[in-house]
Amino acid sequence: MLFFCTLLPAFSFALQESTGPNGSNVQDVHALGFTGQGIAVGLISQDHARLTHEAFAGINSNNWYDATDQNNYVPSSHDTSVGGIICSRGGASYPNDKGAAPDVELYSFKVTRPRSVTDPNLVIDSSWIQNALDEALNNQCKVIVTGIQLSDTANGDSLWSLIYDYFAYEHNLVFATATGNYASNVTVFGDTYNSITTGGLLRDPNDIYYKVGSTSNSGPTSDARQKPDLVAPSENQWAPTASSDISWANASPSSGGQTSWSVPHTGGVAAVLLSYADTTPDTDDNQDELIKAVIVNSTFPNIQDKSGNATPLQTWDTDRGYGRIDAYRAHEILSSPKIIPSSSTTNAKGWAYDIVGTSQQDNYTVQGIKNERLLVTLTWNRRVVWSDSILPFSQPGVIEPDELEAFFANLDLEIRDPDGILISPAASSVDNLEKVDLLLSKTGNYQVRVINQSGTESANYALAFEVLPPLLADFNVDYVVNDLDLITLLSDWLQGGADADIAPAGGDGTVDLFDFSIFAQLWLDYDSRYYSP
Repeated sequence: MLFFCTLLPAFSFALQESTGPNGSNVQDVHALGFTGQGIAVGLISQDHARLTHEAFAGINSNNWYDATDQNNYVPSSHDTSVGGIICSRGGASYPNDKGAAPDVELYSFKVTRPRSVTDPNLVIDSSWIQNALDEALNNQCKVIVTGIQLSDTANGDSLWSLIYDYFAYEHNLVFATATGNYASNVTVFGDTYNSITTGGLLRDPNDIYYKVGSTSNSGPTSDARQKPDLVAPSENQWAPTASSDISWANASPSSGGQTSWSVPHTGGVAAVLLSYADTTPDTDDNQDELIKAVIVNSTFPNIQDKSGNATPLQTWDTDRGYGRIDAYRAHEILSSPKIIPSSSTTNAKGWAYDIVGTSQQDNYTVQGIKNERLLVTLTWNRRVVWSDSILPFSQPGVIEPDELEAFFANLDLEIRDPDGILISPAASSVDNLEKVDLLLSKTGNYQVRVINQSGTESANYALAFEVLPPLLADFNVDYVVNDLDLITLLSDWLQGGADADIAPAGGDGTVDLFDFSIFAQLWLDYDSRYYSP
């Protein structure tokens, strides 16, 4: 069965807030001159975006394709709004309502149609998905945003998911997929290995996207993989609709938050990063695995779950994945120097892209200081091979059931401290993305190892890392300066003890008013890396 999101009545909210520092934070990358220019994005959905809308000024209005072979142009408000969140240029009355990547070239692909002239129920065929992806490649699309979900078993092995993973692996496409809505677990296409799967966030009265919406599907997948990867704004975004060429409305003003409005942020951020990569001489910084790694590594973890509870900050969470997308920090990592195996770096940020052979490992050295945080993300693609059958009744050139075969290289991310002690948690044997967030207990060289546990399958992989300086007065090192830290401070203050446990504050060996002043100031201030109530 096919599901899609609908628009609700308009309210006075803006797309501008959702792309700001408390949303996907992509405006700060626009200010650096990277807005998706030169990148083509394909939107695969139920219908078409209304490409004649003022929000798409400058985009070719013929950039639509009916993959069902009906050659019907069917603009819908759902797909027009999704396209607008990707790349709106604003409008006469809405000049600031610009999308995540306002200068990309958008292509709109329709992959559903009524079952018959007498049966209006929508159907979708895998060959239509392939048609859309083939046409996207013909138009040099580098990012695919998917605005629909399917109710098939979401274990990564459906033909739908295998097709997506095949195109990602074979053609270096970045896939932005949604967790889906109203289901108990992630749905297809959000279960694909090689995509970036996105859940939806609600906002508070201060335009901070802080909490996962009740309709956003939670993970893991039915085969226990950790999806979603991250979350993005889904509520209260002023976006174009299909009623006319100048009509706008508030996408999803309800408290549930639809993931159709969050996934275009991920696709837009990927396009902006690729537009930056086009300006560099490096040949690896445009790889889909790397774009995924830097986006996931830079997420903002302080997000509430659907029930409004704080999530465990150093781990993946079933509702929010690894946190809220942050385009600016992702760009900071991608624009940092590349590192190569067996190298050592003093840089606070960086990335790697390489291949690790069967039963082999690659080693990197990152310098860290006690009480800093080391964030490292490793990801690689599931390899999917298409063997086009020549048997009778098969269709040449059409991907059919049993023609795709998946191969999985089991890579592990391992971190050892300066004394060689293993400090990273146990690695997953089913996921093709691993992220660690470690508080460093020592000063020195930390070994980052990519270990291939497979004896038969080598793999290209991407690695992203960031060393965050400690947040002064965060004595509980939980990313939050709050009353728990005050309790720690007061206990040592009343006992008249040395501030060994809270050295990042005063650092003078005494717990005194100077330590309290630092704590009080940071308790009141907002640090973009963290959340302070």
